[in-house]
Amino acid sequence: MNRTEFIKKTSAMGLGALLLPSLFTGCEDEFSPIFESNFSGKVLIIGAGAAGLTAGHVLNQQGIDFEIIEASSVYGGRIKEIQGFADFPIDLGGEWIHTKASILSDLLNDNTISDKIEIINYSPETLHVWNNGKLKKRNIFTHFYGELKFKNTTWFSFFDRYIVPGISDKIRLNSPVQSIDYSSDIITVTDTSNTTYTGDRVILTVPLTILKQGSISFTPPLPDSKITALDDVDMPDGIKVFMEFSERFYPDLLYDGGLSAILSDTDGEKIFYDAAFRKGSSKNILGLFAVGKPSSVYANIATDEELITFILAELDNMFGENVSRHYVKHVTQNWSKEPFIGGSYSHYQNEEAISTLAQSVNNKLFFAGEAYHTEETATVHGAGLTAYNVVEELLRNE
Repeated sequence: MNRTEFIKKTSAMGLGALLLPSLFTGCEDEFSPIFESNFSGKVLIIGAGAAGLTAGHVLNQQGIDFEIIEASSVYGGRIKEIQGFADFPIDLGGEWIHTKASILSDLLNDNTISDKIEIINYSPETLHVWNNGKLKKRNIFTHFYGELKFKNTTWFSFFDRYIVPGISDKIRLNSPVQSIDYSSDIITVTDTSNTTYTGDRVILTVPLTILKQGSISFTPPLPDSKITALDDVDMPDGIKVFMEFSERFYPDLLYDGGLSAILSDTDGEKIFYDAAFRKGSSKNILGLFAVGKPSSVYANIATDEELITFILAELDNMFGENVSRHYVKHVTQNWSKEPFIGGSYSHYQNEEAISTLAQSVNNKLFFAGEAYHTEETATVHGAGLTAYNVVEELLRNE
């Protein structure tokens, strides 16, 4: 469950939610091992994000031949980190762990791993809201909200340390796929440099924007039901900005627009948060996370210099003093402008579309990623779990 769903559920339940920590520490689907199979073919995985890397990891554990074809020059997709900005690594992409810490062992199919990674309880102690030009303390809501975070590592480092070393020789970077021909028993995938790859099955883990834009052509075309379902899902703007200040002036968490903004039916969220919270850091690092409509104003600012000027002016207005004088430096990750991604994560107008989009095609094309998990959309662990789902389906049908 992501933060938006958590706040909605706890607000609806009122103080009773204080007695229900499982709302933010439990994954709604039971993790299950994959089925054994006699499959001896080759699987092509399109995309080396969380789902693609996990799929490669699972196939590798099963001794099944595979190849991962990644469009960009780096693996990770929407999990990304920066080292050296602060005295702890910064998650430029997926950051929170929206479920139990044991999910880390589940994703690796190794029940010994989660105890080796230091996790912190992300339960803010001070929470403010900015609404109608006023900044108000709403610390009572800290009793309703809690998640988990990595302390001295990141989602990217988790994959980089525990998954990538075992499959790195199977990853092909700088290879944007332009066509997939699955009209015969052998599937042919062609990238933009006209390099071809052949396999018996394909797992597509590309962001939904790639499918919606028609960046990949399919022979035969994808079923009409999938094309129609794509109209019921959006992957809107998304941006993260991390700013260092010489002094701290901000709460642990600040919702812009008030809590009503996250409870409304409109897609989007905007928060400022202490990115160094419980990380043992000596730095004052303020994070800005915005997605959907609240993000568009930032995503469309022309230059990085104009962007930080705009944000500092916002902070001066919110806190009623010249807090921008404490500014030291910043780093920006605009996911809307990231090549081969082009946005944040899935927002469904019709949740029935999830199951349609997740359906395999002719037992040849399979789909994995955060957008295809019926309960854990918009999460890193949800993306990883769908990789297990599709490998399980692929092997079961043999």
